[in-house]
Amino acid sequence: MRKDIRLLAIELLKSLKKHLRYRELRDIFNLPPPIIWRYIQGEVLPSPDRANEILNTIISKKVTKRIIEKEIEVYNGVVATYKIIYKPSLLKLIGYEAYIKFKDLEPTAIVTAEVDGIPVALAIADYFDAKVAIAKRRKEVGFRTYIEYSYLSHEPPSITTLYLPSTLITRKDRVLIVDDVLRTGRTLRALIYLTKRTGASIVGVFSVIAVGSRWHYLTDEVERIEIIYQVEREFPPHLGSSYSY
Repeated sequence: MRKDIRLLAIELLKSLKKHLRYRELRDIFNLPPPIIWRYIQGEVLPSPDRANEILNTIISKKVTKRIIEKEIEVYNGVVATYKIIYKPSLLKLIGYEAYIKFKDLEPTAIVTAEVDGIPVALAIADYFDAKVAIAKRRKEVGFRTYIEYSYLSHEPPSITTLYLPSTLITRKDRVLIVDDVLRTGRTLRALIYLTKRTGASIVGVFSVIAVGSRWHYLTDEVERIEIIYQVEREFPPHLGSSYSY
């Protein structure tokens, strides 16, 4: 990431203001609301030290997690993520969380599956200046060769096949695999298989939300798995039609 940390701090404050009130920001950052307002309005830049404090506080106080907790909705066992993954302000915060968690591993490519993983992958790729590869359920015109992987989906019962263009990821790439929701891990396992077939190295898995613990077996295949928000309750499969797998 090459962005000036002072500008980044202001961008993230602007994102936070779309979800939090000035008094909440005051309590989080221990700064007077007029100062925060001046930062957000662009009237003054924070010093580099102050910018670092703001950025570190966002992580240390788990501010993004708190916002997701406010925004997430569960209806009859279905986790609704639309208000999270389709809000640019929250995506910017999510992308920064992923950047902090994986910057030491310097990923060069972000791999995800259509559809809801795409905005998350793009937000993260922007921080790393990384390319994005999307595994889709159909082949598209423009690519001659594909790597494919099929797995059983339960809702409804069917065989799902993901196709990844074979030229998008190379052996030199360091891949971060991304999804919006992690529940059973089937989709992530498919993405792990597809990535390994390219010969690239996998630096880790990142998911915005995880549900239950059935996905824990993935820790045997990937050394680092990071999530922001954990939904502890595991819902019956027939109730979870909007989950990612």
